[in-house]
Amino acid sequence: MAKPKGVQSRQDAHKIPNDQTRTAMAEARSLFARRAGHMTAAPKESRMAIESLPAFTKPARQRWESIPAAVRQRLLSNVWCAHCRHETTITNFSGTIKQDDLLLVGKCAECHGDVARVIEGA
Repeated sequence: MAKPKGVQSRQDAHKIPNDQTRTAMAEARSLFARRAGHMTAAPKESRMAIESLPAFTKPARQRWESIPAAVRQRLLSNVWCAHCRHETTITNFSGTIKQDDLLLVGKCAECHGDVARVIEGA
């Protein structure tokens, strides 16, 4: 039996980002484009320490620091890279608050492509 047009199988549903994800990625691309001129390429093996937050807005820094260190590390090491097609670690990241969510924008630790992580607000 053929599926009606526009209906996805359960198997394919996870491959299509929802509206919140698409919005966050568009915002991440915009933020990245604005700061791209100020960035330098990092060595392949470098990892940014959690304590080093050079480009966080004040509210983003306060939200980030309110998260326990172990949870912050887990959030940083569980970021989806569309290029690598698996989870990775975000490096060289910055943070801002968008619509009460913390948005981290940075680079994939493996391919150095753009990645973002949304941490939903309370």
